[in-house]
Amino acid sequence: MPGLTGFLPLVTVLATAGGLGELRYGASLPELAVHYGDPWDGGGIHWGDRWPHAFCWGDVRTVFCRCRRLHSLSLPVWQGELDLPQPGGGSATLDTHVSEADLMAALTATGHSWQTVTYENLPDQRNLLFSPAEEVRVELVLTNRASQDEPPLEAWALHKALLWGYEHLDCPEPDRSLPDDGWGAAGP
Repeated sequence: MPGLTGFLPLVTVLATAGGLGELRYGASLPELAVHYGDPWDGGGIHWGDRWPHAFCWGDVRTVFCRCRRLHSLSLPVWQGELDLPQPGGGSATLDTHVSEADLMAALTATGHSWQTVTYENLPDQRNLLFSPAEEVRVELVLTNRASQDEPPLEAWALHKALLWGYEHLDCPEPDRSLPDDGWGAAGP
């Protein structure tokens, strides 16, 4: 399948090492902007608050805290293809169709362990939870349906990938004496 060889290793590294290229928990927003180009501004997460704030590079959806550190990212794998950011700007489009069998083989080959999580109220979903670093989690969500309106698939497939870290308590207030950093330092 075209693109599979490119996406499967990326999602495997995301799960086991906690990063997608330079996009990893705690990464600096200004440094990522230098590396990948300016992100698309997705707005504040909470009504009326500037931070935490969403930004996107291609189809990689990210959330940053007020100290401009990456708090979480998500990959909407269900779309079938993703535009992933490339160093220097631009993006590469990869096919994201990954079967459970291919994913499990790649993950098992790494020697890392994970926890499988299921929910009674979500019988068509199971999640693989990884802890690639202290206070960092990656979750790979598998489903057996393309959508709730469709019959079960022949095989389970990767639906989305999530990375997050636990809130750091030492997030400093922005220094309002500095000029706007372009990411809202002058705002609330």
